[in-house]
Amino acid sequence: MYKNHLDNAIRNGALPKSLLLYGEEFFSSFYAKQILPMLGEKDGILSFYYDEYNYESAKNFIAQPSLFGDVNILYIRTDKKIPKKELDILVGLCQKNSTSHLLYQFSGEDKVAKELTRSFTKKKAGDFVRFFKPHMGDALGVLKHRANELSLDVDNYALQHLFMVQNEDLSLSVNELSKLAILNKKIYAADIDKHVYGMGEMAMDEFIAKVLQKEDITNEMQKLLDSGGHDEVKIINALQAYIVQLFMFHSYIKIHGSYDVLDILGFPLPQNLAQIRAAQCIKINLATYQKLLKHLLEAEYALKKMQNIDKNSYVFSALIGLQGLL
Repeated sequence: MYKNHLDNAIRNGALPKSLLLYGEEFFSSFYAKQILPMLGEKDGILSFYYDEYNYESAKNFIAQPSLFGDVNILYIRTDKKIPKKELDILVGLCQKNSTSHLLYQFSGEDKVAKELTRSFTKKKAGDFVRFFKPHMGDALGVLKHRANELSLDVDNYALQHLFMVQNEDLSLSVNELSKLAILNKKIYAADIDKHVYGMGEMAMDEFIAKVLQKEDITNEMQKLLDSGGHDEVKIINALQAYIVQLFMFHSYIKIHGSYDVLDILGFPLPQNLAQIRAAQCIKINLATYQKLLKHLLEAEYALKKMQNIDKNSYVFSALIGLQGLL
């Protein structure tokens, strides 16, 4: 089912007996926390985290019907694949036992999760939800909701800026709001730059500008990696997102002769940032956009799939190669 179908199932109290959650980590965790109390009392939950999973214990727990109508909830959160034979039995036991439920929160690779979905069939009273990376509108909705919970006064652009400097990582962005709430003041984009990049790190936009201007990026890239807030894949993803934005600006200007940021992105940018993107986008032709994005996709794939490689050296080499395409 899709995320909106899960929302409906939660509202209507119509959750499946067995449910697999995977994909975007923030939403997976958010819904797991929401669903568990709905299924039953805390005392009726048997939880296994990562390497704690034990098949015999899990099977015995949900196989036992409750004499007093209590609910047995098996909650598994792991990045490891449970063997299909075991998973099929657990799902089948939940279907047969009216007081048993299974919630499996999987944080491993999507291709592995796809294999796991075969056990969660509706025929066995099961289902699964894949959460996708949120677009800006969804992310802003979550961040505004969290800011309200914290009684944090923050303007919309600051929230957009926070999401972007965290490389569109919603979990990191939400965590930063809790830290910003300590300031006990209205939060602007300048506060994000000052406190989220507190040790004087260079903002990702500045790093990307150096990449696109074909300048030496050796020191700047090392600063990003040393900060702990960015890894090699996140640097590649940030470049992908930025270049896609430039392509959108380029296409819009070619068609309309001018740019409208709200029309292009669906959210506003400060005038100086909009002007920078408008100036940058025209310098790159359509064929080059295709080459740049293909190059970055290949780099992302290699970083995620190749083993026994020096990721630091690889991404540096990939970025040098990217500059060669400009």
